[in-house]
Amino acid sequence: MFEIGDKVAYPPHGVGVIEGKEERVIGGKVIVYYRINLIGKNMSILVPEPGIESSGIRPVLSEEEIEEILEYLGEIPKNISEKWTVRHRLNVDRLKTGEIKELATVVRNLSYRSKEKELSYSEKRMFEEAFARLAEEIALSLGEPVKKVKQRIRKILKEVKEK
Repeated sequence: MFEIGDKVAYPPHGVGVIEGKEERVIGGKVIVYYRINLIGKNMSILVPEPGIESSGIRPVLSEEEIEEILEYLGEIPKNISEKWTVRHRLNVDRLKTGEIKELATVVRNLSYRSKEKELSYSEKRMFEEAFARLAEEIALSLGEPVKKVKQRIRKILKEVKEK
């Protein structure tokens, strides 16, 4: 299970550090909760220990996984639908999975699409949210400032060549 001090990702809330455990009595039962301090949100959340596995919480990326994701961001996407409704539904479904590669796919595809045609307001918001979540997780994992990680990701996305 998780330990105090572990860095975790909690899709769709963001990333944070497990600050401690707390006991609460609910319905006459003592339930242990993990207190997670969310980075960049100035708030903490409590997640019950019994439901931690089904909550989607996972350790942040390793350095090896980060390198794979950064490489993936530099690839030219294939089969981006021209229909806004199809793209939007696919991207919403990707974000719901909580999987980092799906998050990176949304960032990569929307970035690439924005080079061809301006994104809709909804897609811009989706891109910014996904971009921020990806950068925050990488920054927490590497112990680097989020601003520096965002610059690194922007550089990779900018270098992806047109079709």
